[in-house]
Amino acid sequence: MASVKWLHKITVSATPFEGYWQTIEYAYWRREHGQPALTAITEMQVKAEIARPALHEVIPIGQPYRIFGAAWTGESEVTCVDVSTDNGSTWQPAELLDASTPFAWRMWELTWTPHAPGRYTLMARATDRAGHTQPTEHTPDRRTYMINRISAVEVTAQ
Repeated sequence: MASVKWLHKITVSATPFEGYWQTIEYAYWRREHGQPALTAITEMQVKAEIARPALHEVIPIGQPYRIFGAAWTGESEVTCVDVSTDNGSTWQPAELLDASTPFAWRMWELTWTPHAPGRYTLMARATDRAGHTQPTEHTPDRRTYMINRISAVEVTAQ
């Protein structure tokens, strides 16, 4: 799922492969008629991450600062990345820096100028062509391999 870029060969099988990683580890809980069933992960969920600034970085007041990162999704295409500098209260569109390439990261940036000293919580969220946007909370049924909730980066302006 995460390494499709290194795919060299596909073997077709009449039945699903039931190896450990496909049935136990790379799986999530799907609810059918109120009953949980482990289902193999097949596609990456839309996600954006902030690469810079780093967690707890000090940002100079009154000077433009480049917030940047990467966004990706499964079989769709990242069409939008929004950035919040106030813990999700407001959002601004970031600039997508490169053309969309199937199954590859899409880089983005936003220039931000903090005008007052203090702590700021930065967040980025991606949306794909299918209309999926990163959630604010993690769904426990997605376990640890499908975490695409919005992550926060706290910084200090001084």
